[in-house]
Amino acid sequence: MSSNEPKNQDSENQVNARSQVSAFARVDGAKLGVLWIISFALFVGNFYYAICGVLWTATMVYTPFFVAIQTKNYANRVCEGRISYFHAYLHSMLTVFHASLILAIVQWAYFQYLDHGFVIEQYLSILNDKELAESYSKMGYSKDLITQMSEQIRKMRPIDLAIQLLWTNMVAGLIMSLTTALYASINRRMK
Repeated sequence: MSSNEPKNQDSENQVNARSQVSAFARVDGAKLGVLWIISFALFVGNFYYAICGVLWTATMVYTPFFVAIQTKNYANRVCEGRISYFHAYLHSMLTVFHASLILAIVQWAYFQYLDHGFVIEQYLSILNDKELAESYSKMGYSKDLITQMSEQIRKMRPIDLAIQLLWTNMVAGLIMSLTTALYASINRRMK
């Protein structure tokens, strides 16, 4: 019987860890959501102060490292430092999913109540900049296409923007989770 006990205990630990993955991902997603809200505020501030653009970029670059660290911490706390790639991918993906939902709610509120079309107008001014027209044509964008894009952007409601950004964040998170799960699934304990 003693030879079966460690095997049963390992499978018990795995079941326990998998049942806790969603709870830990919600907490880690809330942390990531706060980071992304700060990042979004820096993005908007970028239109006023250049330093905000640098800080915004830094928060975006830090995101995969943050998720990888949180997933590795989860592995150390719940899985005794040993986690499968799929399990780490699930935690990482759920973390990004929860953070994306939090950020989408904040972005919707911002676009609905605070923005009054400011961000859209900034993008449209860049899109319609006469100095950039030559660059756009070199990239294959005709003037008619840019006009059509501008019209479509103007038609977007705050909820449309928030949903578009939600999906963008979720897809980016699915891709990012491929690498963060690889880091977390390495069978070494992070001290």
